[in-house]
Amino acid sequence: MNEPSGVNSAPATNSDSAFDLVELWLILWRNKWLIMLSSIVLTAGVVAYSLTLPNIYKSSALLSPQKSQESGGMAALAGQFGGLASMAGINIGGASDDTALHIEIIKSRDFVYNFIKNHDVKVKLMASKQWNKESNKLIVNDLLYSVEKNKWVREVKAGQSAEPSLFEVYDIFLKQLSVVQNKGTGLVTISFTHIDPNISKLWVEYIIQDINALMREQEIEEKTKSISLLNKQLEKTNSSEMKNIFYSIIEEQTKLILLAEVQENYVFKVIESPIIEERKESPNRAVIAILSAMFFGLVTCLITLFFHFIRRYRQK
Repeated sequence: MNEPSGVNSAPATNSDSAFDLVELWLILWRNKWLIMLSSIVLTAGVVAYSLTLPNIYKSSALLSPQKSQESGGMAALAGQFGGLASMAGINIGGASDDTALHIEIIKSRDFVYNFIKNHDVKVKLMASKQWNKESNKLIVNDLLYSVEKNKWVREVKAGQSAEPSLFEVYDIFLKQLSVVQNKGTGLVTISFTHIDPNISKLWVEYIIQDINALMREQEIEEKTKSISLLNKQLEKTNSSEMKNIFYSIIEEQTKLILLAEVQENYVFKVIESPIIEERKESPNRAVIAILSAMFFGLVTCLITLFFHFIRRYRQK
């Protein structure tokens, strides 16, 4: 009985594949010194470049969101008299978790713009060149900013200002800022990276202080306006029941104002303070060297095979 014509094709294919692999290996082996030398030179170039990059340090703080003070008396009043107060045009609130809102406020343009203006951020963020560990001083790039003249000297396109705009600084600031909440524990971590570890620590502290101060001021202003409105409503009403409600709300609002004025950590309580980090965050030069060696080794092998087959194709 005759066998099908395709039965012997599989062994031939496997043999050809094995032969192709051996041929590729022999090509690479014959050019091993060229491949190794090229990989070493290219990797050395990348490593040399990484040595010129400044070290980046990250400082972090672990925070516990403070529960709203309204979770006490105001929450009870909201349950009892919320409907009546709403009819009078007054929102007495209630318990709430505004952590996500506070995180977004920290990242907002308004908050960051004010932070840039209040804490002398522009030069330290946009013109910093290197941090001298021995002298513990930040070195400014004199091609961008002249310390002697106290003036921005960077080259810009026509129509642009030598001094970076608030949006430019905001864009860079946000890339170096990290504010995340652990969904499991509810704790918030604020981190900032900079070539100067002192600045990283200081700005994290300022961010915490500023968000607490901002939300405290807003709360006091809101409650003060609410009390003013309640007093106006008191003058208009003759109902003793409504007057009692307004007096109760005014009392609770006044308590909240007093609590806000004395509470330093109004929305975030510091669990772990930021420190001047001694270990750099990046660049990881060892990882750069290993990945570069692997990458350039693979690339040089592919280039070697490519030119080999190009030469063989031309010969044929």
